[in-house]
Amino acid sequence: MKISKLVFLLFFCLGFNLQASSNLINIEEVTTRKGFKFLFVKNCDIPKVSLNISFKNAGYAYENKEKQGLTWLTSLVIQEGAGKNDSKGFAKKLEDKGINLSFSTSLEAFKVSLNTLSSNLEDTISLLSDAIMRPKIDPEGLNRIFEKAKVNFNNLEKKPHFVATKKLDMLLFKKHPYSKSEYGTFNTIMSITKEDILTYIKRNFTKDNIVISVAGCATKEEISALLDKYLFKLPPKRSIIKKIPVKNDFGPAESESIFMDIPQSIILFAQKGITYEDPNYYNAIVLINALGGMELNSIMMKELRQNLGITYSANMSIISNKHGNAIIGFISTDSSTASKAISAVKDILSRIKKEGIDKQLFKDVKIRLINNLTFFLFNNTNIAMLLNDTQINDHDINRINNYANIINNVKLEEVNKLANSLLDPENLFFVKVGRST
Repeated sequence: MKISKLVFLLFFCLGFNLQASSNLINIEEVTTRKGFKFLFVKNCDIPKVSLNISFKNAGYAYENKEKQGLTWLTSLVIQEGAGKNDSKGFAKKLEDKGINLSFSTSLEAFKVSLNTLSSNLEDTISLLSDAIMRPKIDPEGLNRIFEKAKVNFNNLEKKPHFVATKKLDMLLFKKHPYSKSEYGTFNTIMSITKEDILTYIKRNFTKDNIVISVAGCATKEEISALLDKYLFKLPPKRSIIKKIPVKNDFGPAESESIFMDIPQSIILFAQKGITYEDPNYYNAIVLINALGGMELNSIMMKELRQNLGITYSANMSIISNKHGNAIIGFISTDSSTASKAISAVKDILSRIKKEGIDKQLFKDVKIRLINNLTFFLFNNTNIAMLLNDTQINDHDINRINNYANIINNVKLEEVNKLANSLLDPENLFFVKVGRST
């Protein structure tokens, strides 16, 4: 990006009026003739379409213990050819048409992301339907995926952030399904069969748990016709959904130190979170962003970087999932200053719990939050993803367009009152990965 454009964007971001239009995007709820429901935003700034499909309650949190990693492995296998096309043929068709089709998994859902030129929309949805309904799972392709999985496990165990996150999830959620790794274990992955994958697809890719979001240059009538034509043969009902309990109480805090010979130590910390339905949710958004979501201007960065000089990176965020919530933080620092960093985090949270945040930072956070969403919604891919996640988590779709007003209505005194009750510096979970000190 040229400097002139970057400067323009920065000034636009900083100068954006807090009284932003409440109608950021025109979201339509559409039902096709054959009963598919989807959220649609028409945007013809460029002749492209972004389409996200997810299957709810089909994420890796719902896997059986002995088949952990099945969802992730399925996301790889269905890219190995579908319908009448083998792996190379399927990839070539996507490439020739300039289609970006990807599959991924989350705790709660199996996700499909698609980006294409408007003129290729029918070809794209046809290939998508082949992948999720008629995958080509041959021995050669399956062996290739297992080899990829072996390499993946070898690489993951060398990544400090992955190691730390995996351990923190185990400390927080223990035997709860949210403690599972997306990738399962080496042994569970290697035990998965072709029949396991086909059974997963048959049980989880159905009409009654499908979530569809579309943004781009097309008409709702065109999209409706294509969804009816190519997805109508999906099974109508899914099998019984495994029930997952809600886990928001993590018990007494625990800490773990894992040795890894790396230049910088990775420190993750966490505490109890806040649900999306809580009346204080947006107060918490402002509070946690002030603490660790403002990059160099956040409280964490100013204290740990500018005052103490012990980190190049520190952040905090709210993780609000359907069955478990947490406030998560991250620091990287030299192994010799890791203990100092952990003490500083506790001191910062204790101070903000007692004193709250100041008026100027409060104002800056609100401006940034509104501007971030505005810029995020300039992109069709982002719009489709946001609409999809909103549906997966059963969130109120109207909150997207009301976001600016909601943030504007947050009061400083309410944020600081929440800080006193929400922040829990004496009950923080810590995981450190790095050299011993």
